[in-house]
Amino acid sequence: MMLWEAIGYKLLNEAEITAVCSAHIYHSMRPEEGDPCINYFEISYMPLANGELEMALYQISCRASTPGAAQDLATLVCTLFHNMKESVNGFDVRMATIENKMLLPEPETGLYHVPVDVRFSHLNDTVS
Repeated sequence: MMLWEAIGYKLLNEAEITAVCSAHIYHSMRPEEGDPCINYFEISYMPLANGELEMALYQISCRASTPGAAQDLATLVCTLFHNMKESVNGFDVRMATIENKMLLPEPETGLYHVPVDVRFSHLNDTVS
């Protein structure tokens, strides 16, 4: 399992998040449809400790038609990942921390976008 799969698993198995956006949770680019929705992708990566420990920064983008709904969804994401230390479906996350959250209007889509930056420290992408 890889980190992006663990993030998706965690998001899709959080009842409070799926109650808001159903299964509109996507790895990679923003979906063409779905309101509210989440997409997430890696922003940066750094190998540590001779490749045994890795650190990656992910943006988890929360979108909705109102600023309050986008902020509420982002707050659920922050609550889910901040200071998380656990095994996610066999993938060992040593620490996850929130680094940034802001509200951005998207005039081209008519949606409000709240990107949440989450830094993950984890062992390499193999699962024992």
